[in-house]
Amino acid sequence: MRAFKVLLLLVITVSLLTGCWNRIEVNDIAIVTAIGLDLVDDDMIRLSLQVAIPAKLGPAGGSTGGSKGRSTFVISEKGVTVSEAYKNLQMKLSRRIFFSQSRVLLIGEALAKKGISNIIDFYTRFHQPRMNSFIMFTKGSASEVIKNIPNLENVSSEETKELAKLSVGIKVYVRDFLNMLLTDGLEPFAPQYKLTSLEVNTENNSAQVQVINGVAVFKKDKLIGWLDDSETRGLLWLRNEIEEGVISIKIPKEKGGGNISFEIIRADTKIIPHLNNGKIKFNVNVTSEIIVIENASKLVLFNQKEIDGIQTDIEKEIKDRIQMVLDKAQKEYQSDIFGFGQAVYREYPKVWNTIYKKKWDQEYPQLEVTINPKVFVRRIGLSK
Repeated sequence: MRAFKVLLLLVITVSLLTGCWNRIEVNDIAIVTAIGLDLVDDDMIRLSLQVAIPAKLGPAGGSTGGSKGRSTFVISEKGVTVSEAYKNLQMKLSRRIFFSQSRVLLIGEALAKKGISNIIDFYTRFHQPRMNSFIMFTKGSASEVIKNIPNLENVSSEETKELAKLSVGIKVYVRDFLNMLLTDGLEPFAPQYKLTSLEVNTENNSAQVQVINGVAVFKKDKLIGWLDDSETRGLLWLRNEIEEGVISIKIPKEKGGGNISFEIIRADTKIIPHLNNGKIKFNVNVTSEIIVIENASKLVLFNQKEIDGIQTDIEKEIKDRIQMVLDKAQKEYQSDIFGFGQAVYREYPKVWNTIYKKKWDQEYPQLEVTINPKVFVRRIGLSK
């Protein structure tokens, strides 16, 4: 009996040392770093993959700045669905397509307008693509945009990921977009991604750089419009997602002219619904703390009267930005990207389920919303 136990232990130990039977060697896979999706003329989906060239990802072979080499290449194929396009592409590659390292999903405008529920469905069913990938939309062709040569990183998708992580604009993961699609009283939105020119000290004097600027607005799973940069700031205020930023105000000529810039150090927004006689109204209370980072005016900021006036001016600026994006979302797009319906559900769940849930599309454009900003200047610096 003792000998049998020893033999059994030996067999188990040996079996544990045999390694992974289904492992895949790095030399056998094509590592995808970004995914682009477009709608093509014959009503099919074009899948474009940015694939890494492993030999050029190291310090010696990477393509940064003005380097002529490229550390990635882009391949494309069509299909009636994303999965069919993927299979058609796989048949033309000698290596197995490996999605797990991709952190960027970029979708072109034409496809987004048609609807992207099938794309999100592919992400949730297929085990490789990551739900914590950043989802973005572009007015151009996604396949062309992901061909961009990066300036600071080896791979352009790495630049895209780092831009999104800076928290200077809207940041949305695929899982967030899915949650917005499934949540009553909230419509989806995601960042707008584009390329723009930047002056640099090179022979060409300019370079194409990536910009995450603006927002794609959805109704259900279909793109219905865009917000510009200024409107996006209003969206961030309303959704309590302002993490950092600068506000500048212009000083009137009668006070000496010039400008003063402030850095946001804290911001808090609360959306509060009130139910009176069967009618829903909202208060949006915005509290912000700021510090002076530049005074290019003749105002003496040690004067409390001047500080009070500045706080009033900034409160008006914040209110105007929020009102601008609120008007556009309510009247033009009729898309509740702010989650007002969700706020009603949290505060009055029974009323939401019995009355508002079925007719929120009709109620939302008529909502009465009062914006109450409050600003505090916490530090003004030492110089006059």
